[in-house]
Amino acid sequence: MSLIEKVRKAVLSEGLPPIFSAIDIDNIGIKDPNNNISNYDKKNKGSTNVKVLVSRKIDSKIYYSFDEMLFK
Repeated sequence: MSLIEKVRKAVLSEGLPPIFSAIDIDNIGIKDPNNNISNYDKKNKGSTNVKVLVSRKIDSKIYYSFDEMLFK
């Protein structure tokens, strides 16, 4: 299972909040030592929209959310 699939599964199972940071991912035990989650933000659409993340910088910290969580 890829990193993005693990993160999406954690959000859908409510182990991770719908809007999360890289620290939140680490706190639930998903390893991302190179901060690869930043490669999946809105500029990298991938093959389907279900894998797209939206990123937002708030007070110098980047938060992420899956587009499907925003547009339900």
